[in-house]
Order: sequence, then structure tokens, then C-alpha cells
Amino acid sequence: MSEHDRFRFHSLDELKQKIDELGLDIPTSDDFSILAEPVSYGSKMVPNRLACHPMEGCDGLPNGAPSDLTLRRYKRFGAGGAGLIWGEACAITPESRANPRQLWIHDETVNDFRRMVELTREEARKSMDHDPFLVLQLTHSGRYSRPVKKPAPIIAHHSEILDPKHNLPPDYPLITDEELDRLQDIYVQAAEMAREAGFDAVDIKSCHRYLMSELLASHTRENSRYGGPFENRVRLLLETVAKIRKAMPDFEVTSRLNVYDAISYPYGWGVDRDDYRKPDLTEPKKLVGLLQDLGYHGINVTIANPYFNPHYGRPYDHPIVGGYPPKEHPLEGVERMLRMAEAIQKSHPDLTIVGTGYSWLRHYVPYFAAGTIKEGWNSIVGLGRGGFAYPDFAHDILKKGGMAPMKVCITCSSCTQIMRDHGRTGCVVRDPDVYEEIYKEGRWHDPAVIREHASKCLGCNEPTCRAHCPAGIDIPAFLEAVSKGEDREAYRILRRANILPEICGYVCPVEVQCEGHCVQKYMNEAVSIARIQRFIAEKAVSEGWTALDMPDQVSGKRVAVIGAGPAGLSCAAELLEQGHQVVVIDRGSRPGGKASSVIPSKRLPESEAQAEIHAVFKPISTDRIEWRWNTSLGPDYVLGDIRGEGFDAVALTFGLGNTTSLQREKPNPEGVMDALSFLEHMNRNPNHRVHGKAAVIGGGNTAVDAALAADLGGAEDVYLIYRRSFAEMPAWPKERDEAVKAGVHLLLLTQPVDYEADAEGRVKAVRVVRTELGAPDESGRRRPVAIPDSEHSIPVSMVIEAIGETMTEETAKVLHPIQLTQRGLIRVDQDAWMTSERGVFAAGDLVNGGTTVVQAIAEGRKMAQSINRFLLSVPAS
Repeated sequence: MSEHDRFRFHSLDELKQKIDELGLDIPTSDDFSILAEPVSYGSKMVPNRLACHPMEGCDGLPNGAPSDLTLRRYKRFGAGGAGLIWGEACAITPESRANPRQLWIHDETVNDFRRMVELTREEARKSMDHDPFLVLQLTHSGRYSRPVKKPAPIIAHHSEILDPKHNLPPDYPLITDEELDRLQDIYVQAAEMAREAGFDAVDIKSCHRYLMSELLASHTRENSRYGGPFENRVRLLLETVAKIRKAMPDFEVTSRLNVYDAISYPYGWGVDRDDYRKPDLTEPKKLVGLLQDLGYHGINVTIANPYFNPHYGRPYDHPIVGGYPPKEHPLEGVERMLRMAEAIQKSHPDLTIVGTGYSWLRHYVPYFAAGTIKEGWNSIVGLGRGGFAYPDFAHDILKKGGMAPMKVCITCSSCTQIMRDHGRTGCVVRDPDVYEEIYKEGRWHDPAVIREHASKCLGCNEPTCRAHCPAGIDIPAFLEAVSKGEDREAYRILRRANILPEICGYVCPVEVQCEGHCVQKYMNEAVSIARIQRFIAEKAVSEGWTALDMPDQVSGKRVAVIGAGPAGLSCAAELLEQGHQVVVIDRGSRPGGKASSVIPSKRLPESEAQAEIHAVFKPISTDRIEWRWNTSLGPDYVLGDIRGEGFDAVALTFGLGNTTSLQREKPNPEGVMDALSFLEHMNRNPNHRVHGKAAVIGGGNTAVDAALAADLGGAEDVYLIYRRSFAEMPAWPKERDEAVKAGVHLLLLTQPVDYEADAEGRVKAVRVVRTELGAPDESGRRRPVAIPDSEHSIPVSMVIEAIGETMTEETAKVLHPIQLTQRGLIRVDQDAWMTSERGVFAAGDLVNGGTTVVQAIAEGRKMAQSINRFLLSVPAS
């Protein structure tokens, strides 16, 4: 056996020489014409002999529908020229998903899959003037099921080899025969929906140790119709296929089939009973024959388990982090895989066999593809990782006569690494605009990376990071605990100061807060505090460490918290831990406030925000906390009414609720909307398209968020109009930089003065005037001064106003007789957070005019502590 080595070949002759040195035999041909030949797949024709293998992108929507990123991938595959596009793993039930973003076909997503099929075919016709054969791979992930953040294995048998990898105890339950019986009909329903969506065939996935594949190796499954002898182990696959064929006799059914697991007997399939390193294809060949009898016209042949022995099925130059260098040259693995397809093709010559294992060969793939097809080793050649990197490989082979060396997969395992890090995957090297950021983000899911970065903290005695954290987290102590692997203690340190550390880890402007004042940045780079905080907080939610520390006895005091945003939730949590009863009143239908509804999901995934809030508050009994949703303060429900309910204290934490408009004296034209409403709409309708040109008025974070959302929504051009200079923009530096990177046009020193509308009353332009900076105003920033004769119009189809928020006159009346400041905000005693009305407290936007989420959380906590002191000072009634 030779040593592992990376790809080092600069000519086909050098590569062939190495093959000879290793004693291998892999045929080649420089006549690529055979690759352009059509080949039959049952009653249909595949327009050429090149295929895209099923490579999962892990980028579906929560409901299982293809996302825009999924559609992008299949449009590229369609345009890329492959005659056979084998769609990636698509779950048949929610619990069988391998990750929370795995595709899942069901009644509510059929139309989304139909659109994916149509877009794929449309691109193929435009690029190649052909109609590709499209397969949808139906799967139950079984042992590798992870429909939510934590793994939820569903296993067919216990394995001394694989169970320890999953930390499964000996008594971990197996999927029952009755559950397997029911899966047959679920597969049929999924196949029917795939046909309805326009696919040419379905693949009953039977590879890589997912459920159907594991059953083939269930030698040790006892007292079961699905374990033990051969006929039982293949039962689920054969009976499922028979039912699909009966329901749809003219619809193609196929499988991507493991013919060799490379796992020791009795836990492996297709292996020699005495030496797992030797294939024994007796049973796989028998199964293929039975599938052919049931109407199969083709098989996609593969081997091994990418989670356990990846070098068998995916020869690589470099493994994933923590992976292993195999004790063989990758070419030995390539030949092994090609030989597996050859064995099945030659034992079943009437089947269309799709071969795999070619990606490591780089731009020499077409020589080996043509050679193996000519020698009868397979009928079609597919690329998996190679297709990720080079989706137009088939187009280039067929139209340009070969593959470009700078476009090929370099087998670096980065696409696999993203999957292991639970990200949306693709080729980092060849598609960096999409996947570089995802790859780097995913590395922060590795505990080793987290501890390495935490250990960089210098442990300053007077830490500047802590001094610039609004919540006052003891950051050095937190990082020290993380570096030692004391994650639960680290979370406890976070929670002493911040009830929602995960949310803050996403949205805090750390470049101007903790990380911006880390002394390490002067010597190397700042400690990545926010990333580490997110990791620990996410783990806390997953592990159930988030419960509030509440006393057994209640105090007998009731507090009304008006507003369920960050300030209100922080206040409520602190009061609950002090033993008080809390009633949270909010105009919405769920907690989180603007942080959950308005901040773009790219900055704060809504699912993450709701999961953290739910983890903290869900376990609390209703006798401790009451939630009053869809309840607004107004003329019929004022502050006096709340106080009349007998609360011992009232905390006001809701938002200001009134956005400033450019035209205060007259109604806006149609097409002008406030930024908060726009952002909430885009969060609720992620597929909404913005047409034409959009203008955003303002220079703060909300304005930048709106501009980025409009750009992401497809606006032709986005103008961010700001009356001062770049240096005076109140938006955080990271936000500003992201807008510039996205191509938002920053129209600085430009003052909007009016709107122009068309005959139908719809906005058609923004009237602006150029400005120059004068003397500083009361904010300390230089005042914008209009330049005479500089007024002009900017044609737009939509305007988003992000000029600021104020308290409405109605809100002021509702809060009467509370005193307000000159800015129209609630006046409070900054030490006690009490308003001019005894027993009524306020914090958050109503007091500060709107700052950061962490500031709101800090103020809510401090206010709750003041409320507690107040309640303890009030004699019991």
C-alpha cells in the first residue's frame, strides 16, 4: 500500500505514469465524442453521458422548500450542460431531515419544487438546447437525522462501530417494524409529489448509511421483518419500490446505492466477512437484479460512509479539520470506486449505470470518463464535489473540448467542512462570493476554535472591554471559563448581566463596544467576544441551561411590564428572579419587539431570537408570569386603567411607535413608507421583490438595514440619501462598510426636500439639494447647509424613510400625567428609573430615544432592580 499524497500532475502522461507506478488500471481516451452521446433511461433519453451527482446544499427554507440559494445552484447545473441532474437529498418527513435546512417535499412545497424544475430546464434549454433528465433523491436520514439543532438519530440496528460515534447507549431504541411499514406509503406519497413537480424519476436513496442503507446491513436486527437474512434486509427498499411502481407504472424509480460499505461485518454491507477492506458484491449484485425485475432501468453506484470513512467514497487531498490522512494514495480510492461501477455494469449490462469517484482527477476527468464508458465500466459519469466547484463542466467538455484547470474541484474538503459546521454548503474556493463568509462563520461552531480564541484574552485587571459593554459583563472571567472548557460557568457569567446573550452576540455593534476596546487589537487582533458569546449562548439553549433562578415563594407583589421587547424581557426576568409576579402586556403576538420583527434576518435570524426567548421564559408557570398579547395602550386603555388593576408597580418599556416623515404637513405619495414597516414586511415576506430604483432617507443603522434589505430584495439601484458627510453618519462602521460592499449608492451631503408624484399619485422622484457642512449643532456634528441653486430630482420607484422616531401625541395622552423631556421622551430619575408618577418606571426607547439592544437589556435590568427596591420599601397592604 502506498502513501497518501496530494494531486501533483501537470499533464495526462504524468498522471497515467503514476497510475502505472501504483499498479492500477484505469482506462482513458482522448476521444470525447462518446460523452456527447444520448443514453436511454427507461422510456426517456438522457441527452449526454455527463451527470451532476446529488450534493446537498443544506440551504432549504424552514418548511423544506428550495431557497433562492438552492434555485441558484440548480439554475447553474441546468446551464452547466449535464444531461443528468441528480437532485440532492430531499426528506420524506420532518423528523427524517439531516439538518434543519434540508429539502423536504410535501403538499405545501410541491409548487416550490415545480418552480425549481422549471428554472433548471429553462436554463438548460438556453445554454445547451436540451432537456436534462431530472431525478429527485428521496431520503430518510436515519442515524444522521438532525431536524433541529441537536442530533435525533433514528437507527435500524445497533453498531459497535458507529454507535460510539453518536454517543448512543446500548438501550437506545430502534425504529420499529410498524414505523418502517408506514414509511413505505410515505415514500409513495413523496414520489407522487415529485412527479407532480415535474421530475423524471425519484431515487430511493440507499447509500452512505442513511436509513435505507443501514437496513441493508442490519444483520444483527433481531425478531424483525427488516433484519437478519438478506430478504428481510432488502424488504423496505423492494416493497417501497413495488408500491411506487404500482401507483405510477410509467414513472421512473431508481436508487443511489451503496454496493460496499467498507465497515466490518456484521455491521457492513457488501463486505468480505473476514476483511472489511475487501468488497464482496454478491448481495449487492443480487439486490440490483431484484430492482431490475421491479422495473429499474438504472442505478447510481457509490460506496462507503462519508461520516465514518470518507476517503473510500471521496478521495481527497486534504481532510476536514480533525480528519485523517488515509494510508493509501487517492488514486487507489479512485480506482476502487470506478471498479465498483464496472462490476455492477458488467453484471447487469442492460442497466444504465452512473459511475462516481472522478472529481479527484481534476481537469483530466473527460479522458477517464470517455475511457471508462468505452470500456463498459459505466454508462454515465457524474461529478459531485466537482459539480459544486465547476457546475458548467459538461458544457465546457462538450462545447470547448475540455475542462479549465482553474475551475476544477481541488478536493480540499471545504464543502464537507461547511456541512459539518452546519452551514449552507458549496465550493468555497471557486464560489467565494457566496461561500467564503459561510465557511468562516461555520468555523465558529467548532469548540476547539472557540477555546483557542478565548485563550487570547490577556485577563486585564481593569478591562477596557468590560467598561465598554453596556450590560457590564465580566468579559475576562467569561473568556477564561470558555478557554478552560467550563461552558456552563461561562454562560452563568453572561447571564448575571444579560438575559439574552445570544441575541446580543448577533446584533451588538462590538466594533465600537467591547471588541473595539480590546487591547489585543493593538498587538494582533481583538478577541472575537461576540462570536464566542454566541457559541456559548446557543449551546446553553440547546443543553437547557437557560432557566431563571426563581425562589420557591412568591413575594405577593405584581408588576405590569408594558412592552415585550429586550428592555421588557430583561425587566421581567429580573423581577421573576426576585420572586415577584409579572404581567407582560404587548401589542404584538409574540415576544422580542423590534429586535425580533425589524432587524433583518441576515443580522438576527428570527428562529434564533425566538428560540432563546422561548428557552428562558417557556418553563415559567402561569402563576408567575402572564402574557397579554395583542393588547395596545390607547384611548380605551390608558396608563390609569393599568394602574387601576391593582399592580404594585408598572414598567414602561414599549417602543416610540411614530416614525418621522419628510412631509409632515401633507400625506406622502404612494410608494413612500417608513423603514420599520418596510423591514418588518421584508422579514415576513423574504421572497418579496423590490422593483425599480429605491431611495432610503437617513444615515443611521435603520437606514442602512433598509438599504441592504431593498438591495437584497432585487432593487435595480438603491440610494441612501444623507444630508451630512460619511464621517457624521450615525450608522455603525460595520453597517456602513456592508452597504458600500453591497453596492448601495451613498448620496452624501444631500438633503431631501420634497417628493414628486405621477398622475396616479405614485412617487416618481425625490427632490434634493446639495449641502455643505457648517458650524456644529447641539448634537456636536457639523450642521448641513443647503447650497443655493443645487436642487435637482432623483428618479425612483420607492422611498423608505428612516429619519427617526418620536413619541406620538396619542401615546403622550395615554401616559398622562407622566412628564416628558424637551425631546418628547419620558423623564426619569436616572438612578431609580422612576417617572414623575410614583410606582411607574420606564426604560428603553421611551427614555433614550432608541439605541442598541444591549443598552435596552441593561436598562431593563437596572430598572427592575430599582422596582425591586421600591417594592421592598412599600409596606404590605
